[in-house]
Amino acid sequence: MPALGGERSAAGAVALGRTADGLTFARLVIAIVLVPSLGAHHTAAAAVLVGAAWLTDFFDGRAARAADGQTRLGAFDLWVDTLVGAGLLLGFVAWGWLPAPVGVSIVVVLFAAFAFTRNEALSFLLQAIGYGMLLWRVWRDGPVGALVWMLGIIVFLAVVNRRVFLGKAVPTFLNGMAAVFRGRPPER
Repeated sequence: MPALGGERSAAGAVALGRTADGLTFARLVIAIVLVPSLGAHHTAAAAVLVGAAWLTDFFDGRAARAADGQTRLGAFDLWVDTLVGAGLLLGFVAWGWLPAPVGVSIVVVLFAAFAFTRNEALSFLLQAIGYGMLLWRVWRDGPVGALVWMLGIIVFLAVVNRRVFLGKAVPTFLNGMAAVFRGRPPER
């Protein structure tokens, strides 16, 4: 009988790993869809998509940890997060709200710097610029419901993930940015 429980546990881990991969893939699709969505001036749709991206990131991390790392796309999670930020900036370029030389330069420089150095702070910075721009646009022009949606998810994630945010994300960002200014790789 113990073997059966072990098989169920292994099957459950595989299923959770596939769930995590599906959520990561959904976020990749969101990153791509953000460009034409913003290009068509659909601020509310972009807000819904970004909120969904944040939630898929939250849940894929939980599923991957429960699966004991049995995922195929887990190694690409931060890359996909970075593409969501890039999708936002390129969407604002397609909209005409952000000049193409500025938006494309930010995406190329930060994405390439992240790819070359593996400094997570550069990914975080690219994401933050995109998220900040969308929040500003939704605050300024978007429907109140879209703003409430985004702020509600931010509050939810800040409360539920406060230890991860304060204990890992903030120090990783600050250490990584300090490394950029010092011209050295970030401390691991």
